[in-house]
Amino acid sequence: MYYPLTERDRAMISKLPPEIAALANKYPSDIFNAAESWNDPSFPDNYIPETIEIFCDNESVVFIQDGELQDYQPTIAERNSTTITVIIDSNFAYIEIEGQEILNKLGGVIFPDIFVSHSELILEIAGELL
Repeated sequence: MYYPLTERDRAMISKLPPEIAALANKYPSDIFNAAESWNDPSFPDNYIPETIEIFCDNESVVFIQDGELQDYQPTIAERNSTTITVIIDSNFAYIEIEGQEILNKLGGVIFPDIFVSHSELILEIAGELL
């Protein structure tokens, strides 16, 4: 997805470490999100999130609300995602690009144990393949 960077965006990105800022032309929205969240504190110890969203290559693959899995989009095993983003309670908490950790504000987040019915999961995956 193309995200046109403004001069204000570029000024904010320029404050990042140079090796991260250098990725802005290839991954503008991810680097902008990292820049916006750069000075945010990490989540405190024992933080229990209301919502967790996980994106691979800007595509939502997991959505958890109040500890319950609401949506899961299986990814193709052969697909190597170049970006992974975790948003917790509407805050960018983790961004990884090409295997490099760009932002990590996870701190003391407690991730829920997700229980999924195997039969429901198989039906969802089968539905995606059809």
